[in-house]
Amino acid sequence: MISPILPSMSGTKTTMIALRTVLVAISRESGQVLACEGEGPFSPAGMEGRDWRDALGIPPDCTASIAQAIDAGVAAPLPPIIVGSGGERECVMGGMVVPERLAGEPAVVLFLRQLDLDHELLNLEAVTGDDIVAVLGIDQLEFSPSWGAVETERLMMDLRGGLQQVLREGDWIGLPAGATLTLVLRSLAPEAALDICRALLSHLHQRLDQMRSGASTARASIGLAQLRAEQGALDALVAANGALLHAQATGDERIRFASPWDQQGQAARAFNSTGAFPDRFRDEDAELFLRRLVGMRVESMSAQEAVARVLALSVSQRGLHIAALAQWDLTGKLGVTAAYRQDARGAAEVAPSRLPLEVRRALRGVGAAQLQGRDIFELPEHGVALLALRGTAQPWGCMVLSWEPDSRDSFRPSPAALQYLGATLGGKLGPASGTIAVKEEQPLAREMEKGIEGYVLDNMEGAIDQAVFLASVDMPIAVVGARGTGKMYVAQVINTEAGGASADIVRLDCRAYRSRVEAIRSLTQELEQGANKTLVFKSPHLMHAETQARLARMLATRTLSDEQGSRYLPPARYIALFPESLERLVARGELDERLAGVFAGYPIQVPPLRDRGRAVLRWAHKILEQEATQVDRRVLGFTADAEQALQQYNWPGNISEMRDMVREALGRTEKEWVTPVDLGIFAGISADGSSVTASPKPFLEVLQEEPAAETAEYVPSALEELRAALAQALASSLEHGVIRPLGAWLDDEIVLASLERFGGDSRGAAQFMQTRTRNIGRWMPKIESREQERGASLMWQEVRSLVRQWVLGAAAGEQAPQQIAEEMLLALVLQQCEEISVADRARIMGVSTPTYQKRLKQILQEA
Repeated sequence: MISPILPSMSGTKTTMIALRTVLVAISRESGQVLACEGEGPFSPAGMEGRDWRDALGIPPDCTASIAQAIDAGVAAPLPPIIVGSGGERECVMGGMVVPERLAGEPAVVLFLRQLDLDHELLNLEAVTGDDIVAVLGIDQLEFSPSWGAVETERLMMDLRGGLQQVLREGDWIGLPAGATLTLVLRSLAPEAALDICRALLSHLHQRLDQMRSGASTARASIGLAQLRAEQGALDALVAANGALLHAQATGDERIRFASPWDQQGQAARAFNSTGAFPDRFRDEDAELFLRRLVGMRVESMSAQEAVARVLALSVSQRGLHIAALAQWDLTGKLGVTAAYRQDARGAAEVAPSRLPLEVRRALRGVGAAQLQGRDIFELPEHGVALLALRGTAQPWGCMVLSWEPDSRDSFRPSPAALQYLGATLGGKLGPASGTIAVKEEQPLAREMEKGIEGYVLDNMEGAIDQAVFLASVDMPIAVVGARGTGKMYVAQVINTEAGGASADIVRLDCRAYRSRVEAIRSLTQELEQGANKTLVFKSPHLMHAETQARLARMLATRTLSDEQGSRYLPPARYIALFPESLERLVARGELDERLAGVFAGYPIQVPPLRDRGRAVLRWAHKILEQEATQVDRRVLGFTADAEQALQQYNWPGNISEMRDMVREALGRTEKEWVTPVDLGIFAGISADGSSVTASPKPFLEVLQEEPAAETAEYVPSALEELRAALAQALASSLEHGVIRPLGAWLDDEIVLASLERFGGDSRGAAQFMQTRTRNIGRWMPKIESREQERGASLMWQEVRSLVRQWVLGAAAGEQAPQQIAEEMLLALVLQQCEEISVADRARIMGVSTPTYQKRLKQILQEA
């Protein structure tokens, strides 16, 4: 049972002693020393067969790292530990623990090497329980060709001189050891020691702030320990050093008193120090078992099929002949619900009553409490092992494995496999009713509300109440709010409260009128036919000034005047939807002052979604249900992180943006829960899982700021924002050396946005784009073929969103939107693409080289 390492080293015993190195082999099952080579503060003779703690003389406070490594079978560096405790040759050793398999038995080999120690501390006058041992360390040093170990040693000596100016008479400070200094603070209570340490760190950081090069970002921390009964100065020094290492690793505290948990923290960091490349004893059978389990996709099976396939796979593993699933009933009795036997023909189902007598005896009297806190409960006298299956903490059942009588090393699944089975099977079979209920601290997700009617109980900060009141008043009404805030719903409320039916609403999109003649003709017709209806004028400020003045005159006088003469308008309700206040639109010359006067009586302000925080989640749930139904998907709701992000996001596009976001999220994932990654927003989410909320402004501060916000800064138009985003996308493409057909993509987005604007009506979209209807049908196959490429480009997503915003809010003008976009992109190409060929510029525009040169010539001639 000797490791092949140890015989190969036995011939170099003298060398190992000179190197102060010891190799110790330890059984993972019994914890006994199997072999020892080298010489330390103990004699190798007589160590074999003894428990490793006793044989090595390691005090209880220093055993955690080795004990955890033995249990896990993981290679890891060892923190400084005391060896030969209490003996004449007591020392501090470090090294490494490595998993080995010795003669078929799992084991570990300890590589121990004696570490340097400032013996002056041990030779001081007795360090008493009233003294505090401190280890001060410097970390976050930046090594470079101009800064390394030599410069660090000089730094520590310099800092030592500075500390001597702060320490009291009688306190002791040792020489530098690496990037640390050891101190003894005499006759101090812990609270007073903390005060002194704060003063020391303040003094040090003032000195470090003046440093350059590698020490410019350095950080100082201190670990503290106080002697306990029957401890010596070395015990306190190791404890203080452990506290320092913990403080440096976590970064949460600069001064830390030693804790019994410091060793456990060091073990955890050591085991995970290699990241994605763990050095561990690899159980290939257990790893293959886990891969096959996950590959089965147990979560997608029925309960009966899942149990059958899991047990059949389990019983076929090394040395096993019975695999069963057991659960506790209402009386707390453990009963088998399904079982499989392995024989010469393979895995076969067996009735629970036909299980071997030893297996049935083993299950008698086993309660959930016996599996609490452990994964495997071995019953070797029965040849049975019970493997706990748990969803959260308390086991809901167990897997029963029975091995062949002559099997010495039967298979055991890994903890990861047991967790997977506990979670997947537990979700299908449900927790056993006889187990203790476990209170969930916080659910990871909450199922969405369904069947939300109306405007999700969102009063819109009083806008709905105002709409209800004005519904009984015979006057034109302005509804003011940013895009997507719900202005049209306010119009619907007015119509309903005034006694109108849903069919009585007439939507007049003033952006769609291509000329003054068309606008006046259409408006006159709708006004004349609008008896007892609700006419909603969407964005009337986008019409020509003459058309606005004509509409203002008709609404103000309630008369129509044309070649047929003058006549009164029939009774009707008039509502206009504006994106900004009437005053701002008039000041910018976009809204005729007379038309503004018609609607200026009692304008209804619809606040942005970000100011209606309580309605955000209900809106999100309503939209998610609608969109999931539209695509026939089963979606349970948003995860807790997604809800946090939804509530903290600023929502510049309001409800319209939310709908687009949810629709795109459903297109990105097939999962039942929508996450922040699917939504693409991460507001309010912190790496530690805590909620990050914006600090509310004081009431008086809000009052002081509001007037300034009203006269506020310049806000770029959608077209200006589009130009900036397009310039950034072009620059990113050039920077990475990837030529994208941005011109073709731009045309694609304009066509899709135009179709959305007109509800999929090709005729209306074609009129807006000033093209023929049949062209849209010819373009769509190529647009759809480029969709995946456009959607996969991260730098294009902002451009896509801004094109949509521009098209949905633009008025029909003399120039087609594709022409506006083409000229914008061509101007950017001329500015940014001087160093690339004409052919590449044409590829960016999405056209052939001759076509590019022709269009460029036309633009230059017009300029």
